[in-house]
Amino acid sequence: MEFPLWLPFENEWWTFCILLVSILTFVIGSELILNFGFLSPESNRRLVHVTIGILVTLSPLIFSRSNEPSMLALAFIILNVLAYNDKRFKGIHSQRRITYGTIYFPIAYLILTMGFWQYTEFMIISLSLLALSDPFAAFIGERTSNKIEFIVWDDKKTLQGTVAFFFSALFLVYFISQLLFNYSNMYLLLFAVFTATGATIAEITSSKGSDNISIPIVTMLFMIGFFEIIPSSQELMIDVLLSEKIVMNIVIIFLFYIAYLLKALTSSGFSGGLVMGIIIVMLGHQYYLIPIAIFFILSSLLSKILKNTSFYITKGSRRDIIQVYANGGIALLICTLDYFNENPILIFLFFSSIAAAMSDTWATEFGKLSKYKPLSIISLKPIDHGLSGGVTRIGTLGSLMGSCIIGLTVWWLMPIPSKITYGIILSGFLAALFDSILGATLQGKYEDSNGNIVETKDNKTILISGYSWINNDTVNLLNTTTAPIIMYFYLFLT
Repeated sequence: MEFPLWLPFENEWWTFCILLVSILTFVIGSELILNFGFLSPESNRRLVHVTIGILVTLSPLIFSRSNEPSMLALAFIILNVLAYNDKRFKGIHSQRRITYGTIYFPIAYLILTMGFWQYTEFMIISLSLLALSDPFAAFIGERTSNKIEFIVWDDKKTLQGTVAFFFSALFLVYFISQLLFNYSNMYLLLFAVFTATGATIAEITSSKGSDNISIPIVTMLFMIGFFEIIPSSQELMIDVLLSEKIVMNIVIIFLFYIAYLLKALTSSGFSGGLVMGIIIVMLGHQYYLIPIAIFFILSSLLSKILKNTSFYITKGSRRDIIQVYANGGIALLICTLDYFNENPILIFLFFSSIAAAMSDTWATEFGKLSKYKPLSIISLKPIDHGLSGGVTRIGTLGSLMGSCIIGLTVWWLMPIPSKITYGIILSGFLAALFDSILGATLQGKYEDSNGNIVETKDNKTILISGYSWINNDTVNLLNTTTAPIIMYFYLFLT
C-alpha cells in the first residue's frame, strides 16, 4: 500500500494547520458540551478520546513525513500540560480520578512519529487500539453489572472491560491487517493474538492513565518483534512453535511467573517484567536473555536465602513495575537501539547495565548480613541499616561478586577479549558505588514524627537532606544508566 493516500495540499504544513484546528475545535466543543450538560463528563471525555484518536490514527495516511505530526504532538503536549495545571478544558479530563492520560497520549504519539514513522502500518494499528479499544473497554467496564474488579498497578480495572479490550483489539488488529498486509489468514490471526495480548497487558498495568503511552509503544514493539520472530513465512505451526525465540519467550514467562510465585515480584512487577523480557527476546537474541535471567533468578534466590539470616530485615523485597524498570529499563532501551542500529558495542553497554543492577542488588542483600552498622560512603560515619548511601565490607564484596558473575557469564557466552569482560565487571561495580554516592547526597531523606530518619515521604515526614523528587528508584535508574556510560568510555580509551 502506498502512503500517504491523500494530501489536500502540496505543502503539508497546510495539512498540519487543518488537523490542528480540527483537534482544537473538538476540544473546545467538548468544553461547551460539558458546560451545557448535553453528555455526562465521562461520556463527553470518551467521545473526544475516540474522535481525536481516529484523526491521529489516520495521520500516517495524510502526511508523507514525520516533521509535521511530531510538531503536532509537541504542541499538544505543551497545551495539555498548561491546560491541566490551569484546570482548563475539563471536557477532555477525567472528573472522577487523577489521571494524566491527556498528556501521555501526545507523548506516545511523539515517540511513534519520531522513532517509528517508517512502520506506517504498525502506527495505524497501535493508534487505533488506543483510539477505539481503550474507550470501548472502559464503556463495557462501567456498564456491566456484577463487576469483577482488580488492580495490577494503581488503576482499577474490571475483568469484563479487560476481556472487551482484548477481543476488540484482536478484531481491530486482524481486520486492519487484512487491509494492509498480503499474508495468510493463519499468519494474520497469530499476529493479531500476539499483538492483542501485549496491548492487554499494557492496558491493565497502568497508573493514572499511563496506558495511554504504554499501549501504543508496547503494541508497536510487539508487532515489530513478531515479524522478527516469524518473518512472514507461510510455513507456520510446527516451524513457528519450535523456533528458538518462541522457546525463549516461554522461558521468560516461566521465569517471571516463578519469581511472582516466590513473591519476588508484585503483580505490576510481573506484568512489567513480562513485557520487558518478551521485547528483549524478540528484538535481541539469547545473549540478551541469559544475563537477565541470571540476574533475576540469582537475585531472587539470594533474597530468599538471606532473608532469615540477615541482621537487618527489610519490610519487603518484592519488586513492583517501577523497580523492575529502574533496574532493567535502560537495558531494554539499549536492546531496542541495538535492533535498529546494529552497533556492535551496544550489546556490551547492555551487559554493563545488567552488571550494575546485579552489583547494586547484591550489595544490598549481602549488606544485611553485616553485624555492624554501615558507614556513609561520604562521611564514613555510621548510619542506620537500610538507609541509602551506607556501605559495609561484606556488602562491597557482594557488589563485586554480583558484577563478576555477569561479566563471567558474558565471557562464557561469547568469544570476547578479556578486556571486555574486565570492562563489564568494572563498569558495573563502579556504577554501584556511584549509586551509593547518589543515595548519600541527592536521595531524599526524611524525619518522621518519632525522630527516625526514613526514605519514604508522607504527610508526617519532613525533608532533612537530598531532594524529594529523587528516591531509591531514581537512584537505581541512574545506576543502570551510569554503567553503560563508563563502559563506553572504557571501550573508547582502551
